[in-house]
Amino acid sequence: MRVGLIGFGTIGMGVARLLCPADQIELVGALVRDSSKARPVSAPPLYERASELVEEARPDVVVEVAGHAALACHGPAVLRAGVDLILLSIGALADPSVEAALCESAHAGHARLEVASGAIGALDAIASAAVGGLDSVTHTTRKPAKALLDEAAARGLEQPLEVFRGSAREGALKFPENINVAAAVAFAGLGLDKTEVCVVADPTLERNTHEVVARGSFGELRFSIAGVPTQENRRTGRLVAMSVVHALRRRQAWMAVG
Repeated sequence: MRVGLIGFGTIGMGVARLLCPADQIELVGALVRDSSKARPVSAPPLYERASELVEEARPDVVVEVAGHAALACHGPAVLRAGVDLILLSIGALADPSVEAALCESAHAGHARLEVASGAIGALDAIASAAVGGLDSVTHTTRKPAKALLDEAAARGLEQPLEVFRGSAREGALKFPENINVAAAVAFAGLGLDKTEVCVVADPTLERNTHEVVARGSFGELRFSIAGVPTQENRRTGRLVAMSVVHALRRRQAWMAVG
């Protein structure tokens, strides 16, 4: 399978490291802002326009690993060209114009948008529970203070500080680099406007933690994860790149679970 990337930063390089020959997955190109910038020797061919990536690298699928702005800018062109798109920056769809552009482009190109699980889990259970009806879904993100606050504020914080409480839509727009997991939970369940989100800066933490509580006719679900952050970017957990590789392997597997 030929795979293109939108972005080749911490997550993109993590994906490249995790892939092995047995996967039969080839990274054929990456879309970046500046293709002249120094990159690892292992980097795939670099492009600066989505049209070049699609036409020259000819990927079977493209994965977005670059953030909200990159998805909004390049995602529609990929889908309109008829190439499926796996994304991490699901929080970008909190902007109705971005969601509409991606939806229209997917229909026009007969392509599909798929959301990788990223730093969270239990999305399959939440989506299943939504079939029978959900009453409430809450998502709490706790991160080391320096991942959410500026250096001075983080250094002076001595106890956990709630920095946001509101809907997943509001949170995604206010914290675009930290609320993608909450947005994924929202799309799996009650939607962006009915999913409650709480973001806490905690000076006692070394790991990024996510807690989800969902209630409905099925019963009650509680899920929590304490993810180890990458060395390159404390805001990004190691699980994120792993989830991308899993999504790619799943597309080729003879059996898919979940």
